[in-house]
Amino acid sequence: MQSRLMRIMLNSAAAMAILAPAGGALGQTAQDSGQALHEETITVTTRKREESIQDVPIAIEAFTAEDLYQAGITDTDELAFHTTGFTMAPLFGGDAATPVIRGLSTTIGEPNVGFFVDGVYQSSRLAMEALLGAQIARIEVAKGPQSALYGRNTFAGAINYVTKEPANTYEATLEATGGSDGIYDLRASASGPLVQDKLFFQLGLVANGRDGFYKNQLTGKDLDKRETEVYAGGLTLTPNDRAKITFRVSYEDTSDGDDPLAFIPNNADFFSVSRLPPANQVFEGELPAPTSFAVTPGGKDRQNLSMSLNASYDLDNGYTLTSVTGFNDLDFLRRVDNDYEARQIAFLTNQVNQQELSQEFRITSPGTDRVRWMAGTYYYHFYGTTRNDDRRVGTLTVLPTILPPPVLASLAGIAGGLNSTTKENTDSIAVFGNVQADVTDRFNISISGRWTSERKSVAVLDIVQLTGAPGFFAGKRRFKNFQPKLTLTWHPADNWMLYASAAKGEKTGGFNVITTSGLVAPDERTYNPEKAYNYELGTKGAWLDGALQIDADVFYIDWKNQIVRALGKNFATLNANAGKTTSKGFELDMTAHLSDRITFEGGLAYTDSAYDKYTFGTLAAVGLNPVLDGTRLQYVSKWSGNAALSFVQPLANGNVDWHTRLEVAYQSNQSAVQPALAYTGARTLGNIRSGFSWDRYDITFWGKNLFKDKSAANGVFLPNPARRSDAVLGLVGIQPVAGFEAFGALSLAPDPRTWGVTARAQF
Repeated sequence: MQSRLMRIMLNSAAAMAILAPAGGALGQTAQDSGQALHEETITVTTRKREESIQDVPIAIEAFTAEDLYQAGITDTDELAFHTTGFTMAPLFGGDAATPVIRGLSTTIGEPNVGFFVDGVYQSSRLAMEALLGAQIARIEVAKGPQSALYGRNTFAGAINYVTKEPANTYEATLEATGGSDGIYDLRASASGPLVQDKLFFQLGLVANGRDGFYKNQLTGKDLDKRETEVYAGGLTLTPNDRAKITFRVSYEDTSDGDDPLAFIPNNADFFSVSRLPPANQVFEGELPAPTSFAVTPGGKDRQNLSMSLNASYDLDNGYTLTSVTGFNDLDFLRRVDNDYEARQIAFLTNQVNQQELSQEFRITSPGTDRVRWMAGTYYYHFYGTTRNDDRRVGTLTVLPTILPPPVLASLAGIAGGLNSTTKENTDSIAVFGNVQADVTDRFNISISGRWTSERKSVAVLDIVQLTGAPGFFAGKRRFKNFQPKLTLTWHPADNWMLYASAAKGEKTGGFNVITTSGLVAPDERTYNPEKAYNYELGTKGAWLDGALQIDADVFYIDWKNQIVRALGKNFATLNANAGKTTSKGFELDMTAHLSDRITFEGGLAYTDSAYDKYTFGTLAAVGLNPVLDGTRLQYVSKWSGNAALSFVQPLANGNVDWHTRLEVAYQSNQSAVQPALAYTGARTLGNIRSGFSWDRYDITFWGKNLFKDKSAANGVFLPNPARRSDAVLGLVGIQPVAGFEAFGALSLAPDPRTWGVTARAQF
């Protein structure tokens, strides 16, 4: 790692030396670290036009580049830590984390929250963390359905990463972090004019990683070591006062070790299997975090190339034409010992390649008109290939003799497994628009809508090893929908806004194509679209000359045909539709400037998300009640909150600022399995940042997870390959007879307490 780190540092220094102007630093000085987060009004583009965040009738939290630095936000987990009502549920480790907003959780397949970079949709959640360091100007987290203007799986919310605009002066930033457990993070960026007032460049570099937090007892080496490099660049052309064209490209290369996952022994018995001794079938109660790991080494590698081309032209009458083009290419390789123990029972190799192309055209009316409108068209193409090689020992055809068919009737033999190759295509076209009308100086009506036609097609080849029996499936479906939104806004005073909105969000259905365990039965290949109807009341206001800002909202969501994770007839993990779900709650955000040196920020969210009507048929096969009406959803905390206290003290006659920031975040327990028998414990995380800033420089000492919270980071229930193997091998006399466990509780260990120091220089 040291040689790689030295190479990165030398390349960064050389690049900065070449790009820095001979006359010295011409960029602006660093922002005074004493300024509180969100102290200045932030301009956002959530509704695809520039507006003050306090004038947008949407629950939004926005973080500028300086906010990200002052709060130490370097990945999406930390972004969620600072965002009220937003969590990242790391199902199978951090790279597979799923975003959850307002209780609309999903555990498999496409997310309910859409990620965008400069308006370009990102289908993969794997590359989002690295983008935090690639020339980011701000991040906008919009809660609630944004489907009318964004589409693409945004009926729970949208997160838009906005990159920096180049300046007409040369600017550069160098940032270096070192910490416990081998933590390192290097960031360098530069921008400036190539041709004054006409052509500008941007360059960026991120290199970060760490040693493992946990050891693999099988090898004695680090289990979860991580390394990432990101290279970014851009060119902006302004041929005249009306036109602007920006091209951006970024490339990410990541290599991670295994995630700290392990099966927790079950503690509850629900049914017995003939010819086998009794065995606990599931886990009930608070799921502990694993502390010991012994696995066949695997790991994850991914390379992600992203490109975008944004062009705008201002017409004579004040209208603006905009074109947004995006392209992404992702390669991902995952190798995992998915029995999660020293014996070589099961090993999965998962290889993914995805390409996506998107094109948006829109026209926007002048922002000063009493009636403002925007209209656009959108095209999206996705192509992906997934190859799975799931090798197993002891999952054999004897099982149908002890379990009712067709539970495991088509699984492989004693030394066998499952191979599958899947090709997916998605083509989507949409027409969308928005009209805002100022009925009076204080009352506004906004109507948005989006019509979408989407075609999905798949081709799947499954091969069952040992028997060599192939199974081929090909299918295609077209989905059409209309997603409207109505918003009423009233300003009782200049600094106070009330709003009410009703919106429909819809996520298309699809095909069950990925084999993670078992085989997908023919009648389980497809699932239907899910729909969410969101009703919201909110307020935004500023008092005491802006010293106190409060944003609050209440919401009620009627969720129909929810796409959920289920176990199929052959124990395959797949998508299925639940009947009906309701999520309701409130969100409160407050910023209080207690003085010119002290700022308090706080957020509180309450979310009551539960199934109204859902029958989980697989539970009946293991002796449980399949009716889950009234059961809370997975990975949703009923209560969550965060608070931060920032303090700045001038020193040395005002030439140096001493700044300190204390943070705490809380999440109540979360259900880890659909019957809500098991749950992860409540979590309380505390952070501290303290340091000094002067002129263009800053040095900050930090600590994370100060309270050493050891609650499981997440939990998921899966068939346990090792326990099934023990049962089967006992039946055929290869080893002593063991009980058969239907499910295993796979638990993820949390990050421990870490500490370090970050230094930054701006030129």
